Amino acid sequence: MENRLPVLAGPRVLLREPRPEDAAHLFAYTSDPEVTRFLAFDSPRSVDESLRFIERVEAQRHLDAEYVFTIADRLTNEPLGITGLRHLDPAMGTAQIGTWVRRASWGSGVNREAKHLLLEYAFGVLGLHRVEARIALDNERSRNAMMKLGARFEGTLRQSFRKNGLILDQALYAILAPEWQALRRRVDDPPAGPGN
Repeated sequence: MENRLPVLAGPRVLLREPRPEDAAHLFAYTSDPEVTRFLAFDSPRSVDESLRFIERVEAQRHLDAEYVFTIADRLTNEPLGITGLRHLDPAMGTAQIGTWVRRASWGSGVNREAKHLLLEYAFGVLGLHRVEARIALDNERSRNAMMKLGARFEGTLRQSFRKNGLILDQALYAILAPEWQALRRRVDDPPAGPGN
């Protein structure tokens, strides 16, 4: 892997390397218990904890263990959330995708656009074959975002997630490289019409 992650640009957002100056924004967003409700980590207790998160994901990137991006507003570069690929297994061509965004960006399409950019990177540059998402059953927003991107529901992972002392079920979604390519062709191809 390169020394730095590439910048992935969409119409409204950029996916870029997390930076120390992102820590205050990330701390503010993850201090909202609704944002962290379905996440595998608890709300940080300080900006320093958010800074340590940024340092940890950089170390994991250097090991090619996970690739984490800040989701930033394309015009202002303000952080809006985090997305990433973890549990990377290059030999098997698999990874898990995860995304969270600040509450002010819910329903804006930021989550879906960030996942789209990351899937394009995963299946293109990284050459992965399968990307999974494990999503809490009650997290309808994330489940819908994955389905709109062409992922298929593959089943329920029983008691696979621990949060706030509870052991919960998760929905397993996955998308394969051939499915992603077929979806891209449908989106990129001009509609059939006279003369086509």
